[in-house]
Amino acid sequence: MRSVPELLGRTGQDDLLTLRNDLMTLQREVSADDRRLFPLRYARVNPPRMGRRAAGIRRDLETPVVTVVPDGPGGASVLPYDLLRRSLAARGLDVIMPEHRGVGLSRLDAEGHDLPPHAMDLDEAIEDLRAALDHALVERTVLYGCGYGAYLSLAFAARHPERVGALVLDSPLVGPGDEAISQLAVRERYWDGADPRTDTIARTLRRLDDQAVIDARRAGPVVLAVHEYGGTDDVRELVDLLAMGRGQATWTSVWQALTQEWLQSTRYVSEPDLVVRIAHTQLAFGSHADGGPMDPLLISGEQAQQAPAPTRRAMAQDLREVAPAITAPTLVLSGEQDLVTPPRIARELASLIPGAHLLNMPDTGHGILDSHSQLAQIAIWWSAAGAGGELIGQREQLMALKPTPSSRVLSHGLRLALAAERYSPWRMRLETARTRRAEALMDPSRRSARGPRL
Repeated sequence: MRSVPELLGRTGQDDLLTLRNDLMTLQREVSADDRRLFPLRYARVNPPRMGRRAAGIRRDLETPVVTVVPDGPGGASVLPYDLLRRSLAARGLDVIMPEHRGVGLSRLDAEGHDLPPHAMDLDEAIEDLRAALDHALVERTVLYGCGYGAYLSLAFAARHPERVGALVLDSPLVGPGDEAISQLAVRERYWDGADPRTDTIARTLRRLDDQAVIDARRAGPVVLAVHEYGGTDDVRELVDLLAMGRGQATWTSVWQALTQEWLQSTRYVSEPDLVVRIAHTQLAFGSHADGGPMDPLLISGEQAQQAPAPTRRAMAQDLREVAPAITAPTLVLSGEQDLVTPPRIARELASLIPGAHLLNMPDTGHGILDSHSQLAQIAIWWSAAGAGGELIGQREQLMALKPTPSSRVLSHGLRLALAAERYSPWRMRLETARTRRAEALMDPSRRSARGPRL
């Protein structure tokens, strides 16, 4: 019998979770050069009846099989997407969700230790999808990928076209250069004022930088985060508050949330510490950070400098090169407000894939799978029915779908913070003063005659 410490440890927790009847385990090689096996897990809901599976009969033509690959590379899939899988299964779909290697229930090797650095490789992650489908006895699937998951899905569809019946690419990451497109989009909107909707915001931010209220070289990540969770209106509200001498508490809170221990993991939800080798070496996250004004890549660039030394890894392929060879019916989803993987990337990708359809949603940011789950599920259902392209004509109705509860909570919390600063400025100023004093005590170098810049 195991002791309490063993049950509370990572291996014990894994063992308890794998008792669930919707989790499958396959033994996968650590890497092409390391033939040791590790347990790769995936969730499956509404699989074929056991009698048919035991007989080796595949059910692809009876019930559509959908494989959903979430964003990452540090995002888990088993626990965070329970409700999504059940909702899809309730409508008759056979749903598979693999874990990313190095994350969640696919983090440990056969001996209960973290996977070694050389296991963190894009090629292996792509082939994990094939291994999961083979283990599940699935010949052909509808493949939905979000962000990093879209990169894996698109690469898989190029390598194994016979395995993909339809492809849905949500907020797609296509290559290592995509961060530069994000950087340009943020600067054009919130520093250069190239967008008429934000030219006054950009002018105010430049003035606040001149007045030393903010430090434009470190403002990009905060502006991007507020934009993603609240949209342009909330960025405008925050900038207006700063111009009136308020807003500092919200600004500081967002910055602190972004810069807290970046390798800190939330077990079975977000575990970036092992997969940084994929993020910062192969996908080149942070490599385009330049320290200029309104650079959204600032924190990612600092993280890249602190990341573990890279092992021998080839840079990720830019999948624009293989997009013209995709044969599966493809639906590309993009949010018009997405500045992480801006709509320009989705438009270009859709133009390269033969016959692809592009659904561009207003008032929607990055990661529709996470921010607008109902829309993602509809895209899956329609694609499984062979009608993904017909969703383009339903755009007006789709705009009425509500964001996910988690997205609403984040947006609501941001707006509450902004409202508190607007209508209770003295309380907010007191909290800001306390925060500044605490920061100064921890790091005296931050003190200045004019106060710390935001």
